[in-house]
Amino acid sequence: MRFKISLPKEPSHSAPVTCIGWSSTEEVYSSGDDNKLLSWSVSNNESTKITDFHSDLYPTNLHFLPRASGSLGKHGDLILLTSADGKFHIMNRNGRIERTVEAHKGAVLVGQWSNDGAGLLTAGEDGFVKIWSRGGMLRSTVVQGDNSVYDACWSPDNQSIAYTQNKFIVIKQLAPNTKPLRWRAHEGLVLCLTWSPASELIVSGGEDCRYRVWDSQGRPLFSSTLHDHPITSLAWSPNGDLFAVGSYNTLRLCDFLGWSRSLDKPNTGSIYKLGWSNDGTQVAGACANGHVLFAHVIERQVHYLNHTAVVTERKTIVVQDISNEASEVLELPERVIQLALKYSHLVVTTPTQCYIYNTNNWNTPNIFDLKDGSVILLLLCEKNMLLVERSTISIYNYQGRLVASPRWPNMRLEHLRNSHISLSGDTLAVRDATDSKTIHILDLASNRNNETTTAIQHTLPIVQVALDQAGVPTQRNLAVLDRNRDLYIAQVRSTHKTLQKLGNQIQSFQWNTEENMLAAIQDVQVVIWYFPTSCFNATLLRFSSLQYSSPELGRNPRINNFVGNFVSIRRADGSLVNVPISPFPALLHRHIQENKWDEALRLCRLTNDRVLWTGLAILATQSNNSDLLDIAEEAFAAINHYDKVYYIQHIKRLPNKAQQMAGAALLGGSMQNAETILLHNGMVYQAILNHIQLHNWNRALELAVKHKTHIDTVLYLRQKYLNALEKEENNSKFLALQETVNIDKEKIQQRLEAENY
Repeated sequence: MRFKISLPKEPSHSAPVTCIGWSSTEEVYSSGDDNKLLSWSVSNNESTKITDFHSDLYPTNLHFLPRASGSLGKHGDLILLTSADGKFHIMNRNGRIERTVEAHKGAVLVGQWSNDGAGLLTAGEDGFVKIWSRGGMLRSTVVQGDNSVYDACWSPDNQSIAYTQNKFIVIKQLAPNTKPLRWRAHEGLVLCLTWSPASELIVSGGEDCRYRVWDSQGRPLFSSTLHDHPITSLAWSPNGDLFAVGSYNTLRLCDFLGWSRSLDKPNTGSIYKLGWSNDGTQVAGACANGHVLFAHVIERQVHYLNHTAVVTERKTIVVQDISNEASEVLELPERVIQLALKYSHLVVTTPTQCYIYNTNNWNTPNIFDLKDGSVILLLLCEKNMLLVERSTISIYNYQGRLVASPRWPNMRLEHLRNSHISLSGDTLAVRDATDSKTIHILDLASNRNNETTTAIQHTLPIVQVALDQAGVPTQRNLAVLDRNRDLYIAQVRSTHKTLQKLGNQIQSFQWNTEENMLAAIQDVQVVIWYFPTSCFNATLLRFSSLQYSSPELGRNPRINNFVGNFVSIRRADGSLVNVPISPFPALLHRHIQENKWDEALRLCRLTNDRVLWTGLAILATQSNNSDLLDIAEEAFAAINHYDKVYYIQHIKRLPNKAQQMAGAALLGGSMQNAETILLHNGMVYQAILNHIQLHNWNRALELAVKHKTHIDTVLYLRQKYLNALEKEENNSKFLALQETVNIDKEKIQQRLEAENY
């Protein structure tokens, strides 16, 4: 991946260009010390003069109001323009200044709209950072310092700001009475910084000729090698996977982890400002020699199995099949915006259309027109694909037919990121835009209107969600990574949707594209959970997983892909390491999905592998099929879990199928499923006794009160339990009922004996 740079033959500005801004994906505005405001057409690099400013107005920063906020001025998009005389101006796209505000003493060095367009911040040479309303009314003076603030930016959620302070970076929360976070970032002045809109990563550049990557807690993640000149500009791509670095005659494209993808040496002088287009394919730069630089990202690559697709030019894709060395050149009428290759399909979007190629036939793609144009997010699953445009979200099949147009509460597409949404063939999971602890689940199979959702609540903010891609819809699993780097798993079709912890210190994770296996970077090693639904039992989870640690992984590796029997790991320096895994767990998954339990049992007997026996035991007990108890019994015996063997023998002696299924659900770690099975079959008493045996006293009492039966049994057994512990009752629910419910010990004892309790 690299930049393809284009510069006009002659500079359109007669003085240094100090600021640029994207009005759309095809148009850039620039301004500089020649007091001109120019508009550039990206397609032909030609400029048009919009207006001449007053001779005393020297622009320092230019920022368009984010389109997604829907906030438009009377004459179009609002532009925030700061100047060296201490003022900022709000003007329309025709160059007419609608409001001028005296903001700082000395030059205003920074002016930036908030991500939601509700306000703006300014910072200047006087060391002040101020927050203003969209109309230009002062809301608060956040910082009053002695050092000039050379750069400042908003956090992705607009609740904090980061700014430079001499050699330090400071993060200040806007909530009152909060202590700022401050750390030494560079050996010289910090000249620029930018906060990723899609993650918690911050990049800074300084006079020490280095750029550095930090997390939002100030922990260092990457430090670059020494450059020839100070770093003067930085910019994150909209989806947060790349950032650009500008210096004197230098433009560098970097991965979000910090390592360099490409280095160019254009004749530009210092690059004062950099800005990405909203589709993440182009960069514009403001140059000291009067030029406006345009750079297009090319040589983007996507891989899947034996196919590789590379964007060699703006409108050209080369596809190679490494198995037979065949090559296809795909010419498109417009430039490539998004590109994805999975499940035997290559999907390409341009500004107006979507092309769907089958890997078996590259000559006749399925083509359809986009609703809004400029796709900002593209996801593929086995049956469908999801397109997120500026104001619409749509799910299509690979024939180009619209399948669904999902909607959910607080739907704000401009804040949607790859890590916040996941698609499978029958389910869509998405994190709430305003409440980061909530996940919305949409059933695509039964809910064609897609406006009815269920929600999963977590206790901490969620940073990534992912649905598994294989198996039946009723057993669809969702993996959730929270801010503490703890990984949880939940069944999205179950009634209670309980999150069960899978692991901690998780840096990244991915589901296998074909089977329900999960790979993760845990601490400094690779962990593959072949059967992640075994997380209810720590021993079974350990038996059914693989831990791989090696010095070749280096520091801060990431899961790049998990396809077939290989886990692809991206090292911190950008190189790839492939970790092979056993093919037998995937084969076992396949047999069970095809309901070939005899074949699965034969495979386990043939290999006699503890991982496979454990997986067979787990999947048999979680199958909701009492006829598979014999297979589960043999599997548990093979791994020497005799307590579970005895319990299965007890289950098999139960009088009816419902009780056997409930017992298997308990063995499989799902109290909720066991309760549902018993209640569905009218066995309220057995459901209550199950909760009592597990000491879930509150739930047992809830069931008894709800069904108006066996309240006396719950109270009697609760009192018997407390007497054994020599403790007094302190639960208000039980205390309230003890005064009103008559307890007949003989009748209760008879019922218990009838149930062999």
